[in-house]
Amino acid sequence: MVDTNQIKLSQIIAFSDALFAFSITFMAFALPYSPLPTFPVNLVESELLRKLSQLLIPNLIHFVGSFMIVGMYWVNYHRIMKYFTHANLTLVWLNLLFLLFIALVAYFTALLTANSSHKIIVIIFASIMAITGLVLWVIWWYGTHNRKLVEKSMHHHLVRYVLLRTAASPIIFLISIGISFINVQAAQFFWVVILPVNIIIYMAHIPHVHRPSSIS
Repeated sequence: MVDTNQIKLSQIIAFSDALFAFSITFMAFALPYSPLPTFPVNLVESELLRKLSQLLIPNLIHFVGSFMIVGMYWVNYHRIMKYFTHANLTLVWLNLLFLLFIALVAYFTALLTANSSHKIIVIIFASIMAITGLVLWVIWWYGTHNRKLVEKSMHHHLVRYVLLRTAASPIIFLISIGISFINVQAAQFFWVVILPVNIIIYMAHIPHVHRPSSIS
């Protein structure tokens, strides 16, 4: 019989943190697809500023956006894992699947930065993000179903709150895929909705914060 305690929960979390750090670091290195440009020495500052803006702003927008999304997934991941009391092999494989898509974010961020006007690239990026969030949702659902990997006394309001919070991001990314068929730029701007939606979900559950085994 397989010993499911060979991999401790703390080891799973430590490994995940390392991969999150790698993904975000690689994201920064992967963004420039071409060598840094050189400008004529006699170029006036206003023209230089315009050229720099055209070069840097799209890259920075996509990098910062992807950084914040991956950061949000990291925060949500830790908020989920802190309620788990133990691990099993199913959790290990679900966790690896989640980390697989986190690792892919860096590459597809670079791809999106270089081709943000192409609908298929936006669809692929949004799909990767949606699947990443969906796997995180499955991890929470699996761990809390019949209180399999959490305390038996966990309040149902907490379970429902985290289910809603983890479902918000993948749903928004899936909606953005539909929007991309109408307007590619609007689909990318729609990703900003993730922040206010998470705030709304949180505010709606504040009354349950002080309940036993409640949200923290």
